[in-house]
Amino acid sequence: MDPKAPVSSLALYKETRADLEPVTSGSVIQIQISSTSSFTVRPRQQRRILKDTVGHRDEDSFKKCCIATTGSFHFGKSKRHPRSFLWRVLQEGKVLELRSIDLSKSSGETGEASYIIQLCFPAGLKHDGVALADWEDQGVLNVFALTRANELYTFTLRKDFFCLAAASEEDVSRWCKASKPATFSISTPHCLIAASFRQLIVSLSDGRILRLTRNKDEDGSKWEEATYGDGQWASSLRGLVRWQGSNTVRYDGTTLEQGTPIAMARSPDKKHVFAVCLNHTLRIWNSNKAASVFSMDLLWKHREPHDIPKVTLDPASPNVLQLFRIDEIISGCEYYAVTFSPHDFGQFKFWGIRDPDHGAKGVLDLFPEYSLKPPDPDPSPESKAIWKVADFKITGGQQGKNLEMWILMRSNRQYKLYNLKFDIQDLANVWHDGWSTTAFETLGDSEPPLISDLDPEDATDKWLDYIFYPCRYPETILETALGVYCSERSVSLLNPKAPLKERMNSAIIIHVSSLNAPSDFNTHRTATNNEWNLLWQDIRDLNKSRWEILSLACDEHTQMPWVAFADGCSAIRSCDKIENIAQNSSADLAVSNNLLPTPSIEADPGAEPRLPDELAAIIEAAATFRHSFSYQLRSTCERVLATELWLDPSYSVPLRIQSFYDQCNFAEEIGSAAFEDLMGALDRIGGFNGLETDTFLAILEELAHGLPDYASDLVHTRFGLKLLINGAQEMIDLRVTLLFDLLVLVVFIDMETDREETPMESFDAPRIYVELLKLFKQYQIMQWLAKNTRPDKSDPITKMAPANTAKVDLSSDNKPRISTVLEGLFALDLPAQSLEMQSQSEAFTQSIQDLLLWATGGHDPTVTLEDVPVYVQCNLLVNNNIDLASDFLRFQPSTAWATYIKGRLSLLKGEFTEAAIDFKKAAFKLSRPSNFDYHHASHSLLTPMESIHFGHGLPTYYTHLLNLFDAHSCPTEMAHFAHLALQLTPASQTKNQSTTLTLLTSLFQASLQTTNFQTAYSALTRHPSPSTLLPSFIQKIMGTPNALPQLLSLPFPVSLHEEIDTLLVEQKKPQILAAWRLYRQDYRGAAAALLPPLQAAQARSKRGDDGLENNYLAVINLLACAGEGNGWVLSEDVSGKGKRKIVEIKDVRAQYQKELDRRSVMEGGRFAFVGGGRDEMDVL
Repeated sequence: MDPKAPVSSLALYKETRADLEPVTSGSVIQIQISSTSSFTVRPRQQRRILKDTVGHRDEDSFKKCCIATTGSFHFGKSKRHPRSFLWRVLQEGKVLELRSIDLSKSSGETGEASYIIQLCFPAGLKHDGVALADWEDQGVLNVFALTRANELYTFTLRKDFFCLAAASEEDVSRWCKASKPATFSISTPHCLIAASFRQLIVSLSDGRILRLTRNKDEDGSKWEEATYGDGQWASSLRGLVRWQGSNTVRYDGTTLEQGTPIAMARSPDKKHVFAVCLNHTLRIWNSNKAASVFSMDLLWKHREPHDIPKVTLDPASPNVLQLFRIDEIISGCEYYAVTFSPHDFGQFKFWGIRDPDHGAKGVLDLFPEYSLKPPDPDPSPESKAIWKVADFKITGGQQGKNLEMWILMRSNRQYKLYNLKFDIQDLANVWHDGWSTTAFETLGDSEPPLISDLDPEDATDKWLDYIFYPCRYPETILETALGVYCSERSVSLLNPKAPLKERMNSAIIIHVSSLNAPSDFNTHRTATNNEWNLLWQDIRDLNKSRWEILSLACDEHTQMPWVAFADGCSAIRSCDKIENIAQNSSADLAVSNNLLPTPSIEADPGAEPRLPDELAAIIEAAATFRHSFSYQLRSTCERVLATELWLDPSYSVPLRIQSFYDQCNFAEEIGSAAFEDLMGALDRIGGFNGLETDTFLAILEELAHGLPDYASDLVHTRFGLKLLINGAQEMIDLRVTLLFDLLVLVVFIDMETDREETPMESFDAPRIYVELLKLFKQYQIMQWLAKNTRPDKSDPITKMAPANTAKVDLSSDNKPRISTVLEGLFALDLPAQSLEMQSQSEAFTQSIQDLLLWATGGHDPTVTLEDVPVYVQCNLLVNNNIDLASDFLRFQPSTAWATYIKGRLSLLKGEFTEAAIDFKKAAFKLSRPSNFDYHHASHSLLTPMESIHFGHGLPTYYTHLLNLFDAHSCPTEMAHFAHLALQLTPASQTKNQSTTLTLLTSLFQASLQTTNFQTAYSALTRHPSPSTLLPSFIQKIMGTPNALPQLLSLPFPVSLHEEIDTLLVEQKKPQILAAWRLYRQDYRGAAAALLPPLQAAQARSKRGDDGLENNYLAVINLLACAGEGNGWVLSEDVSGKGKRKIVEIKDVRAQYQKELDRRSVMEGGRFAFVGGGRDEMDVL
């Protein structure tokens, strides 16, 4: 680069990237387009919806399908959604993809443009053959596409194509028209621009331009043609005859003449067409006269014909021309043109346009004495990097908007984006020193995890956390890299349909096992880490190919710059206050402080303002100190900090600082070199004595953010949410790093400094330490929310289910959309910032800050910081995210409400004892009267009916707990809390009250399930209607092995005896029934219970069943005990004919004697034979 080029490193803007993975499954609609050629076999028109993205077999296949060769943006003038579109060309030019990239939309607009349209052409598109334009009614998007077969397609896409799957089912021939202008038979088209939806301008390979015009009502199947030449007779033959010796350039399959326009634009007054041609000239044609009226070298130099080939432009770089207008007319200039020449180290030229029809008198070189060179990204003399201008844009100048120039520069895969705010009359003065830069995303470029011998686990967990960090690598990249890894190493996965993370882990395990490495842990860990590193290198290489820059665009309406990449895009937002300080050096801030929106900062009202470079010096020193840490020291600091943050402090702040210092072992870990580097970094502010509490507090003050007074009616789109979360992740990581750096710096300086030699009177370490920890807690929670993901239940796939008539690609199954907890819990409800008083670049940064504020409860003055983690935990439990909730448990405060929610987690995990302990810990506080809205605070984990049990005394609270344990089938704890509730129920409550009844019933049922019959009996006898509980009680006792002792051990009231007797009769266990009646001294009843089974046994005994003596004796004794005149019972007929008879004690005795005689005969060997005539004969 030219040493005179402007140099700037003050970053005032920040890039926020977004990949182009479909937002939801089934959102990509492919439509096949037919050819107009009669010699081409026309494929059957078809439309299909791709349900999912998959990996590719190798890198070439991935690049063909996913990496765009060209692409850009289109921004409509309407405010209606969708108005912003990204288009790109895939699969070697045969697929044109269009999607909406609106970040927000009005809350009143129904439907969201979440569908991606892919138009598949039979012939490839020309490199610069795509143009977009809005229809007048703003409800239609016109897309114009020029193919290598010289076919011009006109697509009239209703914008609901992007909102509804069914909208694109319309017959393709109704919204797709193709034509082949006659001029294309003579001259080959090179590139295309859309002056409007009715007029196209095409540059031809012979140096002419073609204007295509249609009426408003025409559909694009026919165009009116008009060609513009250079006015010479030879131009009409140039397309037919190639002159010998002419200088030509071969590009994209076409031979281009030196005069071929490679960049074109129509003038704001629609009277002229401007073009930059291959031969390094700016040419202007009069649209009405169809003639060239101006031609001049881009650097306003005279060149001989033989010198022209030396300055020939690259036809692949069409971004060398732009026209713009400002509100006021200066020096008679109606509008302006900007051109760029890559020659002479690159140079911009600003042209003032008065009237091009007057030739050189109507076109002025505004700064003929200045060489306006682009900024130099790498001014070091030793640098060998070659930087080129890839694109540039001018925005503003009208409706009170300031003029801005954006320049995108590239060197291989590196790129830089520069911004200059200027007034056209003062451009020459600010050109050298007024530039600012853009800080690019670092999240995707972060270093891979370090694996140390000190780590207790292997490398797998760290690698999985790194690779699957949200938004770092899209699934397509990971699937492709895994396929390449397995193919190169001949790894066969046992379960190819397992989740991606599981398959990736399995591939590493299988390959490491095949290496036959020694089995000791350290060797295995090293081998595993090496394989993960190799797999990550494949992922990284594939990912790098996605971020090849394609173009730069600026949305004039929202004032937001965008950069298009091969498989991604990025929005350029303004930096917030802390980013302005943290991303720039103190030296640059001291020189360029005037460029900052906030030139000074106050820590407290009335305190001395601090300049940004003073704050940056502290941040630089802290970062320098942290960079000196070894891996062991960094890990130890993080571990000690985690303990310090989330455990209740039991010591004073100075002792805690001392403990932090000792546990990290700073005295041994920090050497003299690191200490000298720290002192050198602090020299700018006067060393250790220059450290002041207000300076640190001023840095922390820059983290503060306030919400707007009124929420806008804008809501984020799904694409806007993706960018919002990406931006929040980077902002959180930056602030966490900043807070960590400041914390360890404060601890180290406070403990290492001898206050007698270095008083540091204005440095209050304990105060700074406390403030840092307070903020660190907030940002650690936010960091956890931003990096943990779960299935998104708020946006089910069914909402975007394709219509039944669509042809669906069934190659893969539907997958739930995965989103971060931060998005699902906070971002979905966050209104977007209004664009009425600020640009979208500023509004987007404000929205990210709003999200961070919402994530800490800052949007609701009634919410405290301690409420937020409990609210998050409740949401995790409601969505059954048990693993996430278990991990998030470490952030919970030690409040009663948090302890209760901890118990709910234990309950879901089946840890009932731990749950009961937590519930009882929280009982006293949660049972006291309070205005706290438990239903809302629990994110509906508590129903409105359940929340009534809080704040109304312990019995009511315990009633809620027993219901919880009942729902989880835990009778032990259910009985415990029912018992506690009954104990604490006031004596004034009567048995008829529903609460008491519920508690007694619950206690009874739970006690029965645990066979605690004593407690169940107590509940039964206290119940006002014991008869309702008695059947289940008797049935449960009768089902136990020791039923009789249990039954007889309970002192049932006399009022229940008859019911118990009836229930025992139903149980058909005569021994127990007789024992029960005997226990009540009902001798005749006991005999009645034993007599039927005795008679049945007597009938069976004739077939050889003996042993009835004891039963007879029992019945005889019972009847004898009944007393004189009561020794009888009613007995059923054994034959079962339903007859009943009175059986007296003498009858039983007679039967008993008969049985004794029978047994005596049998014992004497005398058997009776019964003949056929029923005559018996005794055999002696």
